[in-house]
Amino acid sequence: MKNILYLKDSTHVFTDYGIEIPLLNERVMEVVDYYKLTSKTLNPIEIDDLKLAHDEQFIEALENSPKDLVLKTYELQSSDGSYHRYNPKNATYPLVELIRKARVHVAGTFYAAKKSLETSFYYHLGGGMHHAMSMRPGGFCMFNDIVISIRKLQKEKMIKKAAIIDLDCHKGDGTAQITHGDESIKTFSIHMKNGWPLDDPSNKLIFTPSDVDVPIENFDDYNKKLKEALDKFSLDGVDLVLVVHGVDVWEMDALESSNKIKLNKKEILERDLYVYNFIKNSKLPQAWCLGGGYGKGVSDLYIQFLNSIG
Repeated sequence: MKNILYLKDSTHVFTDYGIEIPLLNERVMEVVDYYKLTSKTLNPIEIDDLKLAHDEQFIEALENSPKDLVLKTYELQSSDGSYHRYNPKNATYPLVELIRKARVHVAGTFYAAKKSLETSFYYHLGGGMHHAMSMRPGGFCMFNDIVISIRKLQKEKMIKKAAIIDLDCHKGDGTAQITHGDESIKTFSIHMKNGWPLDDPSNKLIFTPSDVDVPIENFDDYNKKLKEALDKFSLDGVDLVLVVHGVDVWEMDALESSNKIKLNKKEILERDLYVYNFIKNSKLPQAWCLGGGYGKGVSDLYIQFLNSIG
């Protein structure tokens, strides 16, 4: 299988950093093993490139209080200042090392997006950090690799306009907030109507609209609503489409906050192929990155898609 980017340097095990969250790398490594992929080495994205999506306050925090940035990203500190799910005594590596790994994730999505302009399709086994906003990280997303990658391509005069199709179970609130009012980036998000992150009415930023939002409830025909919405989502004038391949819509996903959408494997493949062919039929390059997907068996969802498109 060609056109799949694997970056060993971007993977990690949380417990190595004293973070008491049992998330491992099976979903990536099982795909790597299945296709016998070798790792590519990329330099972390430059700090100046992070400024394409993140404001001065964010960059200042990154440079002056990096540990605090990591604590906020992975929600490791309670309101009283005590650690939550984090014990530095158990750490093998320093917490701030996760910043470099996050920058490698951004580099990976940019690489995949750039290569897709040559190959029509490229898949990054990482990225999809759509909860990171212009002024802060959030929801385990440190930097918004999706927007940074598009704006870097725009800055380098490789594209003028792009579209983002976000299939993650959770609304791409960070992506919507950063791109709001930017007519050069069109955004589409199909996600749970209720539940995280849309569970705090006082936080207006999380409700920043995408160009097209498709809120899903338990009883909805997901793929019918997706197709109806995509058919009205014009790609006229677009030079590239970046897809956030969230598979946390799976009925067996281990993340509790994803439980308001429950698709089976066949329905997920139908979804993925419809999106892939929707873009392909528009004769546009497409780059995909991971997004959410948690627990045993998740890698099967990536593999079934990648096998189906050859």
